[in-house]
Amino acid sequence: MTLAGKTDAMAGPSRYDGVANRKRVLEAALQVFARCGFAGASVRMIAAEAGIEQGHLTYYYPSKMALWRGVIEAFAPEPLRRLDSVLPTTAGLDAASAARIVLPELLRCFAQHAEFTRLMLQELSVDSDRSDWLASHFARPVWVALRPLFERLGKAGYLQGTPPELAYFTMIGSALVTFGNADLIRQFTSQDPLTPDAIEQAITHIVGSVLVR
Repeated sequence: MTLAGKTDAMAGPSRYDGVANRKRVLEAALQVFARCGFAGASVRMIAAEAGIEQGHLTYYYPSKMALWRGVIEAFAPEPLRRLDSVLPTTAGLDAASAARIVLPELLRCFAQHAEFTRLMLQELSVDSDRSDWLASHFARPVWVALRPLFERLGKAGYLQGTPPELAYFTMIGSALVTFGNADLIRQFTSQDPLTPDAIEQAITHIVGSVLVR
C-alpha cells in the first residue's frame, strides 16, 4: 500500500461524513424502499443505488430500520411545512375558498414526491410498527393541521354529511393511490399521472370530490 493509501485508510469513514453524502444515501434508500418494499430491500441494494460501499453506508445508518426511519424523518415533514406556509394566507376566507388554496398545495406534495407517496401507500396498508411510526410522524400531524378546515367544510355543508375525518382520509387515500401507483396506472391506461397537466387534473378532481354540496 502506498503512503497515500495508508493515509486514506487511517482517515476511515470520516472521509464519507457530510450532508451531501447523507442526502445521497437517503435518496437511494427512498428509491429502493419504494421499488421493493421494506421486506424486499436490503442495505446492499441501497448502497449500490447510492454508489458507495456497504461499509460506508453503515457508517451513517447501521441497519435497514435506521435507514427507513432516516427516510421518513427526511421526507415526511414536507407536507406539514407546506401546510404551515399556506394556511396563514387563508385567514378570513370562507371554508371553500380556503380549501381551494390549501388542499391542492398538499396534494401537489404527494405528486412531486411520488416515491415517498408510494412508500407511505405500502406502509399504511399493513399493520406493523413501521405503519404506527409513520402514522405518528406524518398522518396524525397533517390531520391535526387540516382538521379545523374540514370541520368548517362540514358545517358549511360541503361534505354531504360525511364526517370530517372520513372526508379527509378519503381525499388522502385518493392521492396515495393516484400518485403512489404511477407505474401501475401507466401499465393499465397508457397515461402518465405524473405529468404536470395530469397532476393538476387529478388534483382538481380530488379536491372537487370534497367540495360538493
